Amino acid sequence: MLVWVIAYHLAGEFNARIANVLAIEITMLYDDLSPVSLDQLLIASNWQQQYKLIIQWGKLIGTKLDIRTPENLIRGCELPVWLVCQQRGGKFYFAFDADSSVIKGLAALLLVQVNDRSRDELRNLDLAGTLKSLGLEKHLTPSRNNGLNGIIARIEELLAS
Repeated sequence: MLVWVIAYHLAGEFNARIANVLAIEITMLYDDLSPVSLDQLLIASNWQQQYKLIIQWGKLIGTKLDIRTPENLIRGCELPVWLVCQQRGGKFYFAFDADSSVIKGLAALLLVQVNDRSRDELRNLDLAGTLKSLGLEKHLTPSRNNGLNGIIARIEELLAS
């Protein structure tokens, strides 16, 4: 009887881990970022329009409580933000979460550049340079710029691992 209880307990832990992995995988497929377009941001006539787009894009990223763990937390951001990465079929897929729509929108700008891409496609990608060309840093607070740089650094770290 004791062996059966231990086996059942271990199977329960194993099933919980599998359920958590599946939940993260399902969640990662949840965010449809197809409306996010760097070109659309470039043709916006002023910062207010760009800011409105960023906030709208932030609403595309749903809350993912299952990725809000200490190992997924990005250090150096003023507010807590979380990022996970999976590789399937030789392509990378990222999921992001935060409480701020602005930070989520800025993350969406990054994720559309890296999601569903192979290591070769990402090799020469310059996320910081792309964002610099958009001129966003002059409109963002220093803490948001630091957070954005922290997200970029974490993406690059996950891609290198």
